[in-house]
Amino acid sequence: MVVGCGGGGSGSAPVAIVNNDPVTSEEFNAYLARKRTVTVMGPQGPIDLQVTGSLGLQALRDMVNRKLLLQIAKDQGVAPTEDAVKKEIDFQQKRDPQFVKKLTGAGMSLEQINQDLKVDLARFNLVTKGITVTPADVDKYIKDNPQEFVTPAQVELYFIQVSSDKAKTEVDTALKQGTTFPIAASRYSEAPGARTSQGRFPITLVSELPPALARIVNDAKVGSPTNWVKDGQNWLRFFVQNKQQEKKISIDETIKEAVRRRIAEMRGGQANDLTKSLQERLKSATVEVKTPSLVEGWKQTMESLKASEGQAGAGNTP
Repeated sequence: MVVGCGGGGSGSAPVAIVNNDPVTSEEFNAYLARKRTVTVMGPQGPIDLQVTGSLGLQALRDMVNRKLLLQIAKDQGVAPTEDAVKKEIDFQQKRDPQFVKKLTGAGMSLEQINQDLKVDLARFNLVTKGITVTPADVDKYIKDNPQEFVTPAQVELYFIQVSSDKAKTEVDTALKQGTTFPIAASRYSEAPGARTSQGRFPITLVSELPPALARIVNDAKVGSPTNWVKDGQNWLRFFVQNKQQEKKISIDETIKEAVRRRIAEMRGGQANDLTKSLQERLKSATVEVKTPSLVEGWKQTMESLKASEGQAGAGNTP
């Protein structure tokens, strides 16, 4: 869509309709191609960041690299077959029974899932070409890295931040009257992004929480707000929605296969420089950019690539 595939003329279905005024596919794709900011979740909530170039240019780079990667895999005789892709779906479903459901729920089609897996398999096959990992290697890795085979302690946490006693009283009153903690956070919390996140704390791994907060979480009862705590000029109150204690992962053949792949990739990353192969293929590739808003950006990308190659070559000259 970003690079103009699939049309998007007046006959296309609209992406959205705002008070009977449609946002057409053509408008949406054109805007997405030149969009220069993204919203990400920071420590204090959602923040806007500027991207390098534009989202459209970044997507174009990704799509070109995907095409080149599949071409390299075919040339080297390691391109994944349709049967391999089907087996990969089965493998991912064993690792996570909700694998396909989560992706389709996020708007992906089965064809898109298959294509992504095909690219992932091609990348894996190229990186691990010529690499052998034995069952003994897998068993040793599992024995030497026990902490990797536990589900870490996690917490679903909400918080309210206020700066005055009056605001504290308003929060306390709302909670006593039956307002849920997330709703109270969206109404009263002064933390950035609290309105949209409903006060959800961005960190879920207990091991990554600040020590003082980890102690609060450890002592807190699930489903009950904590007492107010002072943090500089602000007051904070927390609510633990759910806790999950650390537990060991049962080692089965699916886990062992995942470990085998991890070892193969670590070894292959040292032996096979896929990034270099992609850059070499890109330099000799013919890429015709058809979307006007991306032409200049792509030209600059290629010029930067050639310039960096020239500088590297000059640096190696005696």
